[in-house]
Amino acid sequence: MKKLLLTLIFTFTTILQAAETPTFALKTIDDKNITVSQIKISDTESGLNFHEFKGKAVILSLFGHRCPPCIKEIPEFIKLTKKHKASKDLEIVAIESQRYSVNKLKEFVDDYDMNYNVIAGIEHNDFIDYIAKMAGYGRGIPLPLLIAINKDGEVEQVRAGLVREDELAMLIEDLND
Repeated sequence: MKKLLLTLIFTFTTILQAAETPTFALKTIDDKNITVSQIKISDTESGLNFHEFKGKAVILSLFGHRCPPCIKEIPEFIKLTKKHKASKDLEIVAIESQRYSVNKLKEFVDDYDMNYNVIAGIEHNDFIDYIAKMAGYGRGIPLPLLIAINKDGEVEQVRAGLVREDELAMLIEDLND
């Protein structure tokens, strides 16, 4: 009876923990699926698991189509994507968070030749709210917001504002160590 009770308690606890772990099904503007779930790093730290990018560092960027510093970062992200294409050790996921429609965002991506994963935030407000909360912000988040995640899913850095090219290069090196 004790064994059965312990098994039931363990099963319930596991189910409860699984129910509390948020998972998000995101879709890029070119119809690629990206599944993201929270992972526990330690008792006090959580990370993000990008299921399709297992073993890769991820730069998660929240940006706006009317945000000058956000637009200034686009060429850097394009260069990074080209540089890491062969090694396949980095993915950039950018979420437009100023409520641009999918069609308008597709035009924007074409105009700027963006060669990385772009998601229309208007369709994924739940994920934006979750990221804002995890990063310590309320409903209003500063743009651009960069979240650097290493290949194990650990959040290494959260940066609000424009990140300089040299800082970004050093950050990417650290993520892949």
